[in-house]
Amino acid sequence: MTRTITVLAGYVLIGLAYWFITPTPQPVKIVPVTEAQIKEGVKSEQVAKKNKRAILAARQVYKRLGCRQDFSEATGRAATEYGVSPRLLAGLVFVESSCNPNATDHLGSFGLAQVNTHVWGKRANDPATNLRIGARILASYVGRYGLVEGLHHYNGYSAVHGHEYVNKVLTASGVKG
Repeated sequence: MTRTITVLAGYVLIGLAYWFITPTPQPVKIVPVTEAQIKEGVKSEQVAKKNKRAILAARQVYKRLGCRQDFSEATGRAATEYGVSPRLLAGLVFVESSCNPNATDHLGSFGLAQVNTHVWGKRANDPATNLRIGARILASYVGRYGLVEGLHHYNGYSAVHGHEYVNKVLTASGVKG
């Protein structure tokens, strides 16, 4: 009997100690959310989904063409940002530079998208920036002239090699096969 009382007293002491030691939970503060915040949250989720799909599409093109897939994320994000097809941008990168971020030509173009450094400066040396500039230029030309003529203009509108260039980009991107 004494032993039972001792054990019960121990349990009571442990329970009291736990009750005194355990911190009291703080009330949860409910912060009102505005409609604008909800819309911004939905918009950012939609952009994230678009980016994810665009990155996967660019990765598929690069993989099919035998390129390293290091620039898939930057390609997908640039394509989403400027509203161009990530497949088209990846195909253009393949045709322009063979996916080489250090590619140059005799006219002063540089990088994955062969952006003219005389016009865009040293910032065109960064691959992600180079892709954003290329996507911006491509989006502008395609928006103004349509897909085929836009690609012609991106290539400097070469009458001799224009259709060949367009076919290479469309084939590389998987649009034409």
